[in-house]
Amino acid sequence: MRIPRIAVVAALAAAVTVPASSVTAAYARPASQPSAVKSHGKHAKPVRQVFTAVGSVAVVDGADATVTVVATAGTKGTRGRTVTIAVPAGARIRVSGKGTGLAAVQQGFRITVVGVRIDTAYTASKIEATAPRPKNRPKPAPSSSTTPPAPEPSTQPDESVQRSMPSEPAEDPADDPSDEPTELG
Repeated sequence: MRIPRIAVVAALAAAVTVPASSVTAAYARPASQPSAVKSHGKHAKPVRQVFTAVGSVAVVDGADATVTVVATAGTKGTRGRTVTIAVPAGARIRVSGKGTGLAAVQQGFRITVVGVRIDTAYTASKIEATAPRPKNRPKPAPSSSTTPPAPEPSTQPDESVQRSMPSEPAEDPADDPSDEPTELG
């Protein structure tokens, strides 16, 4: 028994249309609110975000245990801004690769700070600082044992070469071989 082509096309169209309508209904539902937007009471819990600030030290305040950084790079909230960061006693501080305290960090040092931001308060957990790079590097002094420059090669013969070469070969009778036998002995 042969099925007409129209019946096959209608069956395929129905098979495709029925599941597509149920999928459309699933996507048509209203989206639920993200958990960060929901509030379960009067006060929302403050959001803790990890931050990184990379730049140079503007101010170090040992009494308040803070460091102010002019951030040239880092996370979105710190990049391009001047940020004052609290440094707790338990923060890990390294200056030029050595573990030290906040007193070793000085103005102008290059610094990388990693910590936590809660609302607008920045608190450091790790600080790495290095002395600033010199702006003008001294050029090396020329050494005193310099060699004189080599003379330019020329195609003309040198006078010293002409003097040492005779114009005609000299005839020395001792150099001529003779027909006479010599006595050895």
